[in-house]
Amino acid sequence: MEIDVYKLAKKHNLTESEEMVLKFILNNIERSLEIGVRGVAKECYGSSSIVMNLSRKLGYKGFIDMVYRLEQNLFKIQNEFLPKNNLLENFSNELLEMFVQRLHGQKNKHIFVQGFGFSHIVAKYIKDKLMVEGFFSMMSEYIQTVENPSLDSPLLIFISKSGETSSLIDLGERSKKSNAIIISFVGNGSSSIAEMSDLFFVIKDSNTYDDRNLKENDFFGNAILSFEFLMGRYREKINNRKTPPL
Repeated sequence: MEIDVYKLAKKHNLTESEEMVLKFILNNIERSLEIGVRGVAKECYGSSSIVMNLSRKLGYKGFIDMVYRLEQNLFKIQNEFLPKNNLLENFSNELLEMFVQRLHGQKNKHIFVQGFGFSHIVAKYIKDKLMVEGFFSMMSEYIQTVENPSLDSPLLIFISKSGETSSLIDLGERSKKSNAIIISFVGNGSSSIAEMSDLFFVIKDSNTYDDRNLKENDFFGNAILSFEFLMGRYREKINNRKTPPL
């Protein structure tokens, strides 16, 4: 999870140079404290005055105050966004790393997201979120789209509360012939969709047998929150990989 630099820049009328400094500090909190004002300015190809102007515009007393406060805000955001009530029942660092690798491998490829019924709402949210993150994502229930010979190992993301949605099972079985990768969000880890998936996440579902969604149903909300959590961790890992060694 990260601070939205764009909104901060717009709110405080930051220049491009000041925005560059802010991004550097947010991605290098500890290093910024070590190298100080002049070091940060040098890393951003600017002057010390730009760094100090940034701290004043953001309402801080000075450079040290700014860095410490930004660090506290980042820590607060990350802790508030940790999955609550074990929303991902099978979460592990190994699964997270696999998710990051699979998703990062699709950065310039097609991603198809699908769900039916109430899961369709979740699928649309995930599709839109991926588009915002720079992925080429879309929704299509037609196997002809996935089987397009011009596609190179497309990624399919399925959402199914029961894990037994027949349309998704059929789509998944046929897409495997095109070397498609399947990531699923299900309420049942022993389901058919989970078994056919290359990677699956079991979402907490307090009403497992409420297929008609007649009672208080937390699966769909939990699925969105879980995906947001995974995307937050994805961004952190990718950004860390881009950070050059000290």
